[in-house]
Amino acid sequence: MHLSRGTLDRMLHCESPHVRRRGADLALTIVCTVEEGGACRFAAGDWDDPVLDSLLARLIEELGWKSIEHCARREVVIRCTAPDGDSAKAVCEADTGSGFEPLSIRSVAPPED
Repeated sequence: MHLSRGTLDRMLHCESPHVRRRGADLALTIVCTVEEGGACRFAAGDWDDPVLDSLLARLIEELGWKSIEHCARREVVIRCTAPDGDSAKAVCEADTGSGFEPLSIRSVAPPED
């Protein structure tokens, strides 16, 4: 389970009121599930919010379908903070059902479809 820097950067800089801004710092929390198909949303948003649709396949691939499937309720909560809005400085954590643990951020994303 990981996120790529490119995926994180796209989430941090998307047009969504759910990306929290404090000065230049950015933070977000998303929920991804594989219950009855894959879906991701901002934690404060609705499941039908289309903002993350273009990243859905990448998010599920990077987090790992099987990894999510074995989480409590088949969903994972991801939270990230990026000082100065810089994904290179970002810190992410994942909660698979037993509390938040560090989530690695890799510099290379999988190839686009």
